[in-house]
Amino acid sequence: MANRTGQLQTQMQEWLQLHACRQSSAMQKLCNETLELEDGEMLTSPEQLQFLAFLATSISAKNAIEVGVYTGASALAIAEILPEGGTVVACDLTDQYATYALPAWKYGNVEDKVQLSIGPAIETLQMLIDEGKENAFDFMYIDADKTNSKNYYELGLQLIREGGIIAIDNMFYGGQVADTSINDPNTVATRELAAFLLTDKRVDYSLIPIGDGLAVTRIRF
Repeated sequence: MANRTGQLQTQMQEWLQLHACRQSSAMQKLCNETLELEDGEMLTSPEQLQFLAFLATSISAKNAIEVGVYTGASALAIAEILPEGGTVVACDLTDQYATYALPAWKYGNVEDKVQLSIGPAIETLQMLIDEGKENAFDFMYIDADKTNSKNYYELGLQLIREGGIIAIDNMFYGGQVADTSINDPNTVATRELAAFLLTDKRVDYSLIPIGDGLAVTRIRF
């Protein structure tokens, strides 16, 4: 998560958000509340929230998965564009921020589209597979613990249909991936994932310089 696109100067960032970001009243309210939190910088930037919704819309997504919910902004962005009967399975290890997410989803009239699943996401994703839901989802957004991003991705490949999209956040990891002197577990995992995605022939792939770097993969037919 990153509440702004890192390479943009403040003036340009403000211009971008004023002239390029469409936000519902529910999203505006949730983003304002989140930015007041001590860790509010974890909020996904408005332009990236809009881009996620755009990606999901472009493939006529009906069923989606999110790994890493935080205060619920990205789940809200995706749920807002889903048709009636659509669902976002929103996975998080903790319900610490549910007091922000649940009211926001209700205010945005999408509470019936978001299924909050608390617990290790690997277990939730495997449970969906065990329930026979392979290829039952259209879109997946991964924004959680970086050392498990590749595991989430591999499970996602079983759950997302051909032509569906898996998007992975924080691929720049604050710019640390480019600094070879930094080798903490999260940076190394992100660096290795970027190298892996570049050569993964199962998907079409692009790394977008938005927010903190967004990897977008499309499962090949």
